[in-house]
Amino acid sequence: MNTRIVTAVIGVLTILLGVTALVAPQFFMDRLVGFAVHPSFSANFVRGEVRAAYGGFLTVLGLLTALAAADPGANRARIFRIGLLWLGVCGGRLVGVVVDGNPGLWGWLSAAVELAAGGLLIAAAQLSPAPATAQATPR
Repeated sequence: MNTRIVTAVIGVLTILLGVTALVAPQFFMDRLVGFAVHPSFSANFVRGEVRAAYGGFLTVLGLLTALAAADPGANRARIFRIGLLWLGVCGGRLVGVVVDGNPGLWGWLSAAVELAAGGLLIAAAQLSPAPATAQATPR
């Protein structure tokens, strides 16, 4: 497993999801997450929430992931924590399965993607070589 490539690919895909939510929140709502605007809220408020919660969060998470790919060994802890975030999202989805029932094909596919992203990032963090430590020369 090339930890740099795995981390970079997950970072870029996360950035793409985030940017999609930022620039096209209605498309993101309609095609990716199945959200609708409740009549008691304004459509602008709901789109703003999608931009914030999905767009802002996923874009920054993707940037942090992609930047960590430059030197996975030096960023092992960051990559590990980002993997845990993905597993947390998957875990939250699985709580929904227990509480609400079967989420359907898209829900299971989303859980599989989240589990894969989290698992691959944790594996990348564990498999990355530790950064070389600088040795001070005695004077």
